Amino acid sequence: MEVNRLYSSYFDFAKVREPYTDNREALSDLFSYLDLCFTLVTGAKGFGGKDFPSRDETGYALGLSVSSTDLGELLLSGRREEHIERLSEEAAEQIEAADFHIRSRNRISSKKDFVPRYEVVAAKFRLNEFERFALLLALSVEYDRKYEAVYTYLHNNSSDYYPTKWLAVKLYRYLFGDDKGYAGLLDGSSPLCRFLCDRAQKRRDRGESAQRLTLSPRVTSYILGRNDPDRSLSEFCRIYPEFEKADYVPVRTKEHAFINDMFLSKAFKDDQSFAFNIHGPVGVGRKYAANMAVNSVGLTMLDIDLYKLICLGYDNLRGNIDSIFTEVKLLGAIPCFTMDAVLTESDGEGGPRRSPLADKVQRAAEYISSVFSFFFWITPEKSDTFIGTETRFVCVELPMLTANERKLFWDRYLPGSEGNTIFSNQYILTPSGILRTAQVALDIAASEGTEITRDIIYRSVRQQSVNQLGSYATRINAVFTWDDLVIGDDQKRKMKMICDQVKYRSVVNEDWGFRKKSPYGRGLCALFYGSPGTGKTMAVQVMANELGIDLYRIDLSQLSSKYIGETQKNISALFDKAKNINAMLFFDEADSMFAKRSEVKDSNDRYANADTAFLLQKLEDYEGITILATNYVNNIDDAFKRRIKFMINFVFPTADVRLTLWKKILPTAARIDEPIDFEFFAENFELSGSNIKEILTNAAFMAASEGGGIRNSHIIEAVKLNFSKYGKTLNDSDFGYLGK
Repeated sequence: MEVNRLYSSYFDFAKVREPYTDNREALSDLFSYLDLCFTLVTGAKGFGGKDFPSRDETGYALGLSVSSTDLGELLLSGRREEHIERLSEEAAEQIEAADFHIRSRNRISSKKDFVPRYEVVAAKFRLNEFERFALLLALSVEYDRKYEAVYTYLHNNSSDYYPTKWLAVKLYRYLFGDDKGYAGLLDGSSPLCRFLCDRAQKRRDRGESAQRLTLSPRVTSYILGRNDPDRSLSEFCRIYPEFEKADYVPVRTKEHAFINDMFLSKAFKDDQSFAFNIHGPVGVGRKYAANMAVNSVGLTMLDIDLYKLICLGYDNLRGNIDSIFTEVKLLGAIPCFTMDAVLTESDGEGGPRRSPLADKVQRAAEYISSVFSFFFWITPEKSDTFIGTETRFVCVELPMLTANERKLFWDRYLPGSEGNTIFSNQYILTPSGILRTAQVALDIAASEGTEITRDIIYRSVRQQSVNQLGSYATRINAVFTWDDLVIGDDQKRKMKMICDQVKYRSVVNEDWGFRKKSPYGRGLCALFYGSPGTGKTMAVQVMANELGIDLYRIDLSQLSSKYIGETQKNISALFDKAKNINAMLFFDEADSMFAKRSEVKDSNDRYANADTAFLLQKLEDYEGITILATNYVNNIDDAFKRRIKFMINFVFPTADVRLTLWKKILPTAARIDEPIDFEFFAENFELSGSNIKEILTNAAFMAASEGGGIRNSHIIEAVKLNFSKYGKTLNDSDFGYLGK
């Protein structure tokens, strides 16, 4: 074939002014261009060195050995190449004509709003001319396996059927006479190596120049016409669902507007790395707000779980972040890194300190900042990761929803429900939590063939809740109702006032403006005090059941520690975990933790007082419901009493109340062999509700062991047993006619 006819052999000059109609046509021209280049190169194997050992003269045919003659020729060829000139002018003109043909059609195509994917990749990753040529070499084997034979021939090696970095340099230098721009390819810093090539194919038994140029499957499939997300990233990376205007609930409009404006002004500038930190409780809508801004300009958001990414190990971290960058570029997406793990912990003295995880996040953030010019950074608390770095950043908070805002979501997901106002007050849920609760409630109601009731909503909330307090608390199954609680009318009235403050706090705090007058201390704390067995614990369960929230009894042994600072650390962890959950915290035997501060006589007194003061601060900052119970109210520090909204005295029951207790506690299914004189026992023995329950239970076991039902004699024996625990002995005469 004559050199001056190469261009016309591969290209139709009549199409030089026509746009490409599709990606396949553009690729056809690219590989025609590559074939033209290879035709010129293979005509002078060794890139001009005709004395280079031929295929038959070397050990290529067998791939086993190289003779001394072969070796001599190989060594001499290097010196001969020093005097080799580039292609002849005639050959160079053919390459230039082919290059002009492709550039002309690409330029016309872009005016028609079509850019071939090879050109898209080259532009997005800012490849120079040499890197574009190397990209074409790497793509060729995936496009057509005929190129395997070409590379085998050019390498003079049967195992090198992929292009190598060395070959790319040699080819480009021979074809274009350029010896610049190779360093990035050889040291791995080139965008082609970092973002487009498959790092898994790198061989340890080869030097850098002998490494193959192998495109990643993701890049190959993109250039060849597909754009499916990389499956290797699916463990920690996903495309965030597109924003639906129909699902939008108009809350936090001011914050959303700020996020949108900041995104538009910073996301498309490449002068410096910019991190946009959106922080707030998990599920409050942080990623939703970011995605809304991204979708407003027709882009998609890539959600990356940074915690999972870090857990894969630091050795793979850089490679995975590079792969994410590739994915972002190919999808035309905006990256959003989410780190919902808390990065601070107590330093043992009540102050914060960075956790070991924070150091790993810091290292990841530094590399992310070096790769991405803009990214969202989603955290539960305001991030300090970028303070002191060159990365510019802005923080915006999306706090927990108010009760009125929660009602808007309840109305959206459960339209027409009469209990939405109550649900929004009782349950501290995020938008995603309300959505899940509503979906579960609809499923339960459908399966039972009923309408959605308060009980179904309560069961749905319980489905979503888990013990977030860990070892610090135990969840109590609150099954008692108002009918089970036998106490005085005054105590019941105050308990219902507490429940009303939870049910109607949106009306008072938000509609009537009281929230603005109370910047802190908006929680509800009550103290139940009185003699043992008077119903304090049952009363707490009744309230939790009435409000439909979980009840957690705090394990005081897990809070207190003999080591300095550990108690404060545990207290801080408890209230941090309890924040924004649907729970009532119950401190039983509260006088042990909320005791009066003593005069400082030694270091133990000083640290004990510090623990009490720290607990006082946390209690005041906490916005949930806290119930304290104690038998010794005088031991409670006065500073705590000031922060307690309700103090309810559970007194010893009167005779009338005791009679009701005797009758109510005895189960209707219990076997009774004779009429029980409850009036006599209620009138003559001052017992608490728990004492009466214990007596009836012991009497029942006595009766069952004898094979009969409960008799007055069993009650008498059980009463004697109960009084003996407190050092008082009763005889038959104390039971009047029943004792005879």
